[in-house]
Parts: sequence; C-alpha cells; structure tokens
Amino acid sequence: MTLDPTGANVASTAAIVVLLFAFMYLIAGSRLGRLLGIRTDAMFLFHPTGIRAISLLVAYPAALVAVWGLVYGAVAPHAQTTALPVQLGFAAAGGVLALTGVRFGRFLTVQIGGRTAVEGELGRDEIIPVDTVGDDVDLADALSAARRGEWQPAAALLGATRDVDVRYERLWMLAQESVHDSQWVEEWFAARPSDPIVQTVRAELALQRAWAARGAAYADQTGEQQMRAFFTGLDQAQRLAEKAVELAPDDPSPWATLVQMARGQQVSEEEFERRVQELFARAPHHVQGSFAVLQTLCAKWMGSTEAMFGVARELAAEAPAGSAVCLLPVMAHVEQHLHLEGDRGGPPAAARHMTSGATRTELRSCAARWTAGPDGTPHPGARMFGHNLVGYAFWLADDPDGARPHLEAIGRSLQEFPWGYSGEPGEVLGVARRWAGLPVVASASSAFTQPRYPEPFSPA
Repeated sequence: MTLDPTGANVASTAAIVVLLFAFMYLIAGSRLGRLLGIRTDAMFLFHPTGIRAISLLVAYPAALVAVWGLVYGAVAPHAQTTALPVQLGFAAAGGVLALTGVRFGRFLTVQIGGRTAVEGELGRDEIIPVDTVGDDVDLADALSAARRGEWQPAAALLGATRDVDVRYERLWMLAQESVHDSQWVEEWFAARPSDPIVQTVRAELALQRAWAARGAAYADQTGEQQMRAFFTGLDQAQRLAEKAVELAPDDPSPWATLVQMARGQQVSEEEFERRVQELFARAPHHVQGSFAVLQTLCAKWMGSTEAMFGVARELAAEAPAGSAVCLLPVMAHVEQHLHLEGDRGGPPAAARHMTSGATRTELRSCAARWTAGPDGTPHPGARMFGHNLVGYAFWLADDPDGARPHLEAIGRSLQEFPWGYSGEPGEVLGVARRWAGLPVVASASSAFTQPRYPEPFSPA
C-alpha cells in the first residue's frame, strides 16, 4: 500500500513521539530511571508519577495524530482533493478518542491520584482518624494511665496477658504511643530493674525510636545523620532485648523484637535464621514475628519476591485455623502490589496482579482459614490488624463481596497500616467503604468489640 508522503511523515513523526514517551513511562520506576534523576523524593516533574503522567499526556494525543496521518496517507493517493482524506483522518482519530477517551481519563487519574482519586473525594467529616487501639478497653486504660505518668496499670496488664500474640501487640502499642514521652517507662524500670517485661518494652521502644529517626524513605534517599541515629538506636534495642532474654529465657516477646530489627541491621542469613528459630521454638506461630519474617524476606529488604511468597505460604500452611499467620500470603500480595506500583509497570501492573483470578482465589482462601478459628472467629491476636489488612487487600483486588465483612468489622478501628500505602488512611477507608456499598463512616455501634481477656487487669 502506497502512503501519501504528507500522511506518512505525520504518522511516522507521531509514532516516534509515542515510542519515546512510552519509553519514558516504562523507565519511570526502574533503576535506569533513578540514574537519570527520576526519584520518589523529587518534585512532580521528576517524580515517577509525574513522568508517567506527562508521558501519557503527550503519547495519547500523539497516537491520535498518528491515526490521522495513517488514514490521510492511505486515502490521499486515491482522492482528487485533500478535503476527503483530511475529513476521514479526523473522523478516524475522533472515533479512537470516543472509544478510548473515558478509559484513558480514568487511567490517567489512577496514575496521578490512585484509586481514591477515581472513586471520588470525601468530605472532612467523612474521614475518621487512625485508632490503633480500637476497642481493647484494657489497653486504652493502660495507655491513659501511661500518659499521666503511671506505669503500674501497663505493668499489670502485660503481666496478666497470657496470650503471647495479644501481649506483644499490646506491648508494641504501648511503645509506639511512648516514642516521644517515655517517662513512665523509665520510672517503671527504676522501680523494677529486674522485670523482664519492662526490659522488653524498653527494647521495643528503642527499636521504634530508631525507625522514627531513620524515616520511611529508601536508604539512598536517607541522610547520613539519620542513618547513624538509626543504627545507634538498633544497637541499643538489641542490647535491651538480649537483656530481656537473659531475664526471661522462655518469653518469645524479646525474640520477636530481635527478629523485627534484623532487616534494619542487615544481619547475616545465619544470624537471622538463629533469631527466627529461637522465636518459633518459644511460639511456633507468633503472629507479629511471622509478619516480620515476611517483611525481611521481601525484595526491598533481604530477600526476593520468590522468597517472600515461599515463606508466606509455608508458614500460613503450618498455622492453625484462626491464627493471623494464615494471612501471610495476603500480606505478600499487598507487598507485591506496592513493589509493582513503584516499578516499571506502575499502577496498571499492580492492579493486574491484584485483580487476577489466582490472587483473588488465594485472598479468599486465606481469609476463610483465618475466620475459621475454634469458635468460628479469628484468634484474638492481631484481630483488628487482620481485618484492616484483608479489607485493604480485597479493595485492591476490586472484590467488594470479599471486602465487605472485613470493612464492617473494622468499624472505626482504623489502623494506619496498610491503608497509608494508598493515601490518608481515613480517606482511603472511607472510599473503600463507599465502593463496597457501606456507609462512608461506620456508626459507633457497628465497630467490632474485642472481648476482655479472662486475665485480670491487675493482680487481685
């Protein structure tokens, strides 16, 4: 087929523009892109999201121009005037625009603002705050006392909590709430220097302070002073955790803290395996410790995608029904979504992974095992964490029927993780609830209520 030179030139030039900006789109989240200055800490024009958006905004009109050029070039040799090929070229380009314009607009919106931008914004009164404690009323009381400088209620609560997963979760939250004011912890230590529980709280507190000093950016985007503070904090946390191990050799909690800090310390494979074995020897299905193992073995830390999914599926298969360890593959899929979203494929590749039949099937299988505990409900340990994780994963997978019961169970017990991966947690949860056909803001009575544990709040 012979093309008119004018149409051929227009089409070829437009095609080169499309290919050039398609290349820019592909490298935006790659190592090559980072070498070229496309970084997540840069301004919008040099941020992966900005580069992808600009590439799309240029490549899509260029593709329409290429369609016009091809039609013009094909028709012009057979027409007596230029009017007909020009009109047919515009008609063809307009037809492509009509067929793809809405989809392109949605695609571009996802690139820039994510799922929340597509689903629509919420009013300020529709965005609930993060509430990590949820309805654990005993923990809420202990936290209130700690803020007043009273350590005795927290000491009594942790000492009375026999479930190792619940105890570690409560210990972690107490430490998290005390990163900027830990006077009550030091007064507890001064009063009971040989208490292994306070030593473990101090170790966890040192670990969380180390992460706070480092920040959430990648290592190559973190300042030297921040990294020094980070490693100094990790060294202190390790010393305190090892002291807690000496004081309470059978307690898995300090070993869970040692496993948590391993990825930050970049310990050897042998040392990491030793810590994991010591933890699982004391608590074979320790929930938070198991999730720390998965995080350590993901691609962004000390492992790979294959290692992450391998350990997630292995530990989940060994865990009893009802344990939140059954949800490890769910966490692995969320991590893979995050990895793909920042990689060359961008949000479309991440969405394809989450909405695939294989992923949806595994999410449903894991959620079913987790909710099938001995009493027909999940175990108490990490229960709210599990509902937040599963609800978020089903939202990413575009499976409203799977998400709905977990979004209802969350109520107002919103946790920053994992919703913060997609924006402001309260806004993302509200958007997900609306998408699932639920009221944007759960009523106060609809939130899941965690039962009080049989252990006394304070010694009799």
